[in-house]
Amino acid sequence: MSALFSHRLDQTLTGIADTAAPVARAARGPRFGSGDDSRPDELPFRRDDGVRPSDDDLANQFVVFQLGNDPTGPAILSTESVTPQLAGSDATPDIVSRLSLTAFHLGAGEDVEPGTRATMRINFGKDPESIDRYFDTAFWAVAAGLKLYNEQSARPAQTKELQADLNRAFGNRPIEIPGGLGNLSFEVVKHEEPAWWKKLFGFLGSGAGTALTSVLGFPAVTTTAIGLIDELLGRLADEDHEVLFRSAPMRLALTQRAHDEFTGGNPRIRLGALNPGYCIMARGRDHAALAAADAVFYPTFGLLAPANLDARDVANLGRDNPLNALTYAVFRVQTKCVQLDPMFNFRS
Repeated sequence: MSALFSHRLDQTLTGIADTAAPVARAARGPRFGSGDDSRPDELPFRRDDGVRPSDDDLANQFVVFQLGNDPTGPAILSTESVTPQLAGSDATPDIVSRLSLTAFHLGAGEDVEPGTRATMRINFGKDPESIDRYFDTAFWAVAAGLKLYNEQSARPAQTKELQADLNRAFGNRPIEIPGGLGNLSFEVVKHEEPAWWKKLFGFLGSGAGTALTSVLGFPAVTTTAIGLIDELLGRLADEDHEVLFRSAPMRLALTQRAHDEFTGGNPRIRLGALNPGYCIMARGRDHAALAAADAVFYPTFGLLAPANLDARDVANLGRDNPLNALTYAVFRVQTKCVQLDPMFNFRS
């Protein structure tokens, strides 16, 4: 049986164009991938180990989508269609970044009973294929515990209640991406609450309320250390559990410089990019629904909804919102070009 959590860099995904010429995209819903539009679920990825992922592997594979910022353009952008906003340069080749979990939404069809919990794993750091040769490959690792059922209110947790400031988990230290080529993985497993899990995440309560999220941060750790974290959390395999997101790491360019260095200008390499702003992490199979809905995000409620839904009636967001059936996370991403100094410890 495969490990419940894993961070296999040899399985990193990179987009590859499967057609000789690109296909025109729909005006309000760019297709995820680059194949024939008559096959909207085709996911043209290649793994670093040379294996093409199967359809089953990709069904629950998390995918990063950029939330569009043009009201007349596509609402959801696949990372392969994103042009990096940050140029990057010889003077500022590196990236510092911050991630904030704005909302985690569990699909309406998911069973949530008292004691239902979830564990989220995020790894974000320098991709091993980065042109940078000054820094070792290191990752900022997150392990987050989510209480999907609010015992205090005796109901499933509301999406807006499942927020987390990941920066505080790192002691407000930004994520460092030398060379601007990042590697991101995201996994979520729903499960019951074993005693060791509650003790590990140390949920705290007060008279004003009870925290529904608890985050542990591990800045600048190696893949060996990540393996130890995953081995510990892998004990959840002994509990009644359900994998919501299965992850193979995704390679993402955070600057145009990093993008061009990796692709070498080859148009058949559709390397994904991630810009500052909001991004959605959802299952690959849900792209068509997100794109067709022309989704907008309501931070007050932590929900995605179709643009044509009348949100003046708040009940509509819960009653008539077709996107409530999807499981997704919304993150705010902040990035800045800098020059990291590998020799700072040795200067006076």
